[in-house]
Amino acid sequence: MNINVSKEDAEKIILESFRNECKTNDKLTSNIEEILSASHKTYKYILVTGILAKATNEKANPLALQAGAELAGAYDARSLCHKVLVPFERDFLHNILGGSNEPFLNKPARFTHLSEDNAVRRGRDKEILLLLIETLSAIHSSKAAKQYLACAFKFLEKKIEEADQISGVKIQYDPTLIEIYEFTINFIEKSFEGETCAIVVGSIESMLHESFSGECVVKTHKVNQCGASSKEVGDIDVFINKKFSHAIEVKDKDFTPYDLEHAFKKIIQSKGSKGAFIFGPHASFDKKSIKSKIKELESEGFFILFTSINQYIKDSLFKMPTHSRERFIKAIFRTAKEVNCKKDTSDWAHSLMNSIGWIE
Repeated sequence: MNINVSKEDAEKIILESFRNECKTNDKLTSNIEEILSASHKTYKYILVTGILAKATNEKANPLALQAGAELAGAYDARSLCHKVLVPFERDFLHNILGGSNEPFLNKPARFTHLSEDNAVRRGRDKEILLLLIETLSAIHSSKAAKQYLACAFKFLEKKIEEADQISGVKIQYDPTLIEIYEFTINFIEKSFEGETCAIVVGSIESMLHESFSGECVVKTHKVNQCGASSKEVGDIDVFINKKFSHAIEVKDKDFTPYDLEHAFKKIIQSKGSKGAFIFGPHASFDKKSIKSKIKELESEGFFILFTSINQYIKDSLFKMPTHSRERFIKAIFRTAKEVNCKKDTSDWAHSLMNSIGWIE
């Protein structure tokens, strides 16, 4: 039998827990910290949603993902997450969980409930799933759930502080264009699941469009976000005078003609007449089939830029005004924060810039 978790009550409890101190330090708090530190964003949303449900209604089963689950205490976790947690994350947590608009549309949240039998990649993702089940199963009361929710928020606040440090660096040096080029090539040597390439392209695009006439906005989105759960078109979307202009897809892993077509079809569906597909140093593809797919799409009137990131960087820096060189460093950290990059990615940017004397 499913139960109701009041949206109004949940909104009060989530704010109350956010303001409360974390007074618990045990195995479960360590588990919560580990899950929130992992790279699997959907499981982070499931964790906080489950604890919030239990804190709001003690009869709620935090393992449930759908009201139709064959579990006592099943509830509509998707609605609770999308209507309460998602706006709260946007208003109070700087999108630190991942900034997803509809995280429960992602595959890991499409099961009726959490189970060891849920399909998941082996390795770390499987370990986090099992830890998530263990943690939520051990929270038996509303009182305990409120305590653990407060601890989850305190840990997330620390993560927000770490993210803020990304944009708080003190710049010591104004690099030349060739030095910027060499930095970007070194930076993208490490992929971090495509984050470095996306950060470089997003940063350069934002700088190039600063000199455009009219209101221009460049939005760089989180890497590897499920398209079904997001309102974005590409990895990087460009708006001119508040109207969608075009998008850029950045791939730093193997891809197929289907991936290219999928990216460009989204742009076409959003009324875009052009799009770019930039591939990183860790990507590979079949040149003949990709060339054929590009020819097919361009025959339909869609203008395509398909290039390696190395060539893209060089071409773009050539067009960049020399007075923008210092702003490049700030743009890198600003974009890293915008995509909510992993700590390893931001640490890599810091260490690389520090090693060549650009920042303290």
